[in-house]
Amino acid sequence: MQSSLKISSVEQVELLENLYRNNFNFTPANIHAVKNSIHLTASENGEFYGKTGTGRVNGQDINGWFIGFIESQNNTYFFSTNIQSEQRATGSKASDIALSILSDLNIWK
Repeated sequence: MQSSLKISSVEQVELLENLYRNNFNFTPANIHAVKNSIHLTASENGEFYGKTGTGRVNGQDINGWFIGFIESQNNTYFFSTNIQSEQRATGSKASDIALSILSDLNIWK
């Protein structure tokens, strides 16, 4: 499958936030199912949710993304990281970058 990212980081976060707040009027069970499917881990910092993706064109990984949110006691933080390159831009690399930034901001350790 070949693709290029057609949604901006801002649009990704807006969509995720609207889903989180159920602005689409889905049933609570469906919102819970989506949250469960993207739940990554939990710690004393809260609950961590996210999803990666990689766009390939002509056999090369040209864009990677990682989108998610962290529920802490005091706040919910939404984020999106998108990277682009002629090759080796993967969702896992976007995830590494996002985790580094979230750690630097003392949002997730």
